[in-house]
Amino acid sequence: MPPKSKAHNGIHDDVLAWSQDLPDWQRDGLRRIIEKGNLTAIDVDELKAACRASHGLSEESVPELEPLTSEHLPTGADASRKVTLCSVSDAENVNAIDSKQSLPFAPSGLTVIFGYNGSGKSGYGRVLRRACRARSKGGAILPNVLHDSANGPASAVITYAVDDVEQPSERWIDGQRAVDLLGSVSFFDSDCASVHVRGKNDIAFTPFGLDVLPSLATGCKAIQEKLDSERKQLEANSPQFLKSTHVTGSNKVGVMLRGLKSTTSVEGLDLLASLSDAELQKLKDIPVQLAADPQKLAKELRTRAGRIESLRASLQAATEALSDEAVVAIKTLAEDSTTKAKAAQVAAQTNFADDPLTKIGEPVWRQLWEAARKYSAVSFPDGDFPVTDSEDAVCVLCQQPLQDDAKDRLSRFEQFVRDDSARQATTAKDAIQKAVQKVRELGILGDALREQLKDVESSGKDLLPSVRQQLATLIRRLRAIAQANESGIWTFAIPGPLGEVNEKLSALVSSTQKQATDVEKSADLAERQRLENDLAELKAREWLATVLGDVKEHVDRLAQVECLKKASKETRTNSITAKSKELAKEYVTDHLRDAFATEVKKMQQGVRRLNVELVATAGEFGSSYYRVQLVGASKADIGTVVSEGEHRCIALAGFLSELATEPCKSTVVFDDPVTSLDHHWRSCFANRLIAEAAERQVVVFTHDIVFLHDLFGGAEQNDVPIVLQRVQSNRDSCGFVNDGLPWIAQKTLPRIDELEKRTRATRSYFDAHNDDEYEKAICAVYSDLRATVERAVEEKFFLGIVTRHQDYISLGNLKKVTAITIDHCERLQKLFKRCCDITSAHDRSSLRNFGVPTPDNAINDVAELRAIVDDVKDKQKAVL
Repeated sequence: MPPKSKAHNGIHDDVLAWSQDLPDWQRDGLRRIIEKGNLTAIDVDELKAACRASHGLSEESVPELEPLTSEHLPTGADASRKVTLCSVSDAENVNAIDSKQSLPFAPSGLTVIFGYNGSGKSGYGRVLRRACRARSKGGAILPNVLHDSANGPASAVITYAVDDVEQPSERWIDGQRAVDLLGSVSFFDSDCASVHVRGKNDIAFTPFGLDVLPSLATGCKAIQEKLDSERKQLEANSPQFLKSTHVTGSNKVGVMLRGLKSTTSVEGLDLLASLSDAELQKLKDIPVQLAADPQKLAKELRTRAGRIESLRASLQAATEALSDEAVVAIKTLAEDSTTKAKAAQVAAQTNFADDPLTKIGEPVWRQLWEAARKYSAVSFPDGDFPVTDSEDAVCVLCQQPLQDDAKDRLSRFEQFVRDDSARQATTAKDAIQKAVQKVRELGILGDALREQLKDVESSGKDLLPSVRQQLATLIRRLRAIAQANESGIWTFAIPGPLGEVNEKLSALVSSTQKQATDVEKSADLAERQRLENDLAELKAREWLATVLGDVKEHVDRLAQVECLKKASKETRTNSITAKSKELAKEYVTDHLRDAFATEVKKMQQGVRRLNVELVATAGEFGSSYYRVQLVGASKADIGTVVSEGEHRCIALAGFLSELATEPCKSTVVFDDPVTSLDHHWRSCFANRLIAEAAERQVVVFTHDIVFLHDLFGGAEQNDVPIVLQRVQSNRDSCGFVNDGLPWIAQKTLPRIDELEKRTRATRSYFDAHNDDEYEKAICAVYSDLRATVERAVEEKFFLGIVTRHQDYISLGNLKKVTAITIDHCERLQKLFKRCCDITSAHDRSSLRNFGVPTPDNAINDVAELRAIVDDVKDKQKAVL
């Protein structure tokens, strides 16, 4: 397939089709490059964030991606039709440009728009850059920042013609696709230059469209460097726990930690770092087993097991004796005893109501009676108590003879005691006392208990709180029963509840006995080695629990490293480089290279010749480009040879050579194509643009007055139509369009025309007798008239032979200077002196009368200058 001619949309369409298989973040990067011309540092950071996020890496802020589509491509150019600009008008939200202004363009030749900084000139340029075909579209156009009412995107009405036929006006809206035909209009400014300085000394020419992939590759490389730097930093942060001896051992912990990967199971780490109660106990027991005399330790363990068993038995007996059921039974006995005692008391009150003393039948009385019974058995061993049947019977207590009433009373006492209610009360009382005594005899208090609890703590520390709680509850129940028995008040609530510790203590006894057996076995070397291995494993797992957070962080770090590797792999530029080379081979033709060399030569007239050529150069990081090198000095570092102006020369040559390969002659727009650094090349650039304007519509925006004069003079000299306009601003707005140039840039005749208008305008002040305002206005006219006289001498008398700040003297019109006569000089000097007398540039004495000229005087003086200039011109024409 033969190489294609330069076709911007062909390249962009090929890039779009090729990009469909790229990651979304790269497709978004392509969109940014096409819309803005390159990737900024912010773009690179945002694309890096999107790349990281696509691989599962956390990001604080991830941009919303907008992958490249056909809507983002530059508007297409129809190479078969000529498109020219007619005007830009009705600008809305375009910086501070007044919306009522209209900027017209001459249908052919050269249109120059002059404006100082802040005049609004650049605002019109931004509209055309974003609406037409430009290598760099720049950012969105901002509204007037001083007006809060500005709302919506920038827009403007663009009127254009196709093949010299004006088309219906189109309102262009920033951010929306412009009409495709405007894609035939090419735009050039410093941001759109087709020259890229690579490194320090290498200058490359990349035609429009072919610079997209190299820019993407450069962005990918920058992202790759950031990702690799992040990965290396993570890899360098080796955690301290990897240096532990537990990691170097042959235990499970060491094996797992030495083999940590991004896919290591966190659940497996948690499981390995968790020790059961039995394993924790082994962690305590094994060191003891390894350190002590096995036989002696086994004996101590068995003794401990015996004491724990004794405690278990005591607690179990107490638990049974003081269970809820047992306490309820004791309380029932107490209630029965109380009930029967009350019954006996009632019987006593009934039988002994008439006796001298009360409280008969109560416990104190009963103790006295039983004491008397015992003493009577000693005093009257053969008699039945009470002995009252003999004449000499006496009271065993007071040993006084018994009277009949006393004998009767004693007989009634004994009968009462032997009565059933009294007997039942006694029996019930004995039962409760036995029950209480049994509880008191429970072995849950004393020094032995303290030692037994220490044994429990040594062998089963986790069980100790339960045992203590059980013991405390039992003691509270015991004390409650004792207090009730003493007070006779049995309505207390049963303290509790009781727990279940019997089986746990039994298990502890068994484990302690087993430990004793294991200790005896540890005397065997093989068994001892097993214990040491078990201890090392348990210690490593215990240690793992202390660094588990660090281990998990390291696993996360390893996962991040893997993700970063995958993300970095995605930034490789191999496929970008291959596609860039393919497009370069397809679209960069011999015709384009020849056109480039021709354009460089065209712009070097009058300055040092720079003989350069385009040579294909192998690319890297997606850059397939054509290197600019010196003819005959291919090894020279051209970047150290060329000046800033020569750089711009190469840039313009590249831009114009692309246009040269297109058959149609659509409009070309230049926005400040030269800078102060290019002053040696200024006239060369002006001549080249004038030559281009002879073949197509050329629009130039500039703030450089010298460049403006070069364009104007060159256009006149080459008979190229030129229209001059100026853009100005006021305090509130800008973009005001006026014909012609600012005063300082105007030539003699336009100045005379303006002076005539201003002179006539002063008549309103004069007729209104507004002397102060009239004097100011008329003095200003004469100040500018004096400056115009000076301009006429330079331009009309000496025909620009010697021009201020011009680098050369033009001798072509030197003989025409002879046409100047003495009369011309005297008339001009007289006029100049009159201007000097009236000009506001001097501070006039207040003591000297000053004759202010009338409007008619001023009109005559301006007419005198025109007459002198016209007469000189006529006489110069006669000089052969």
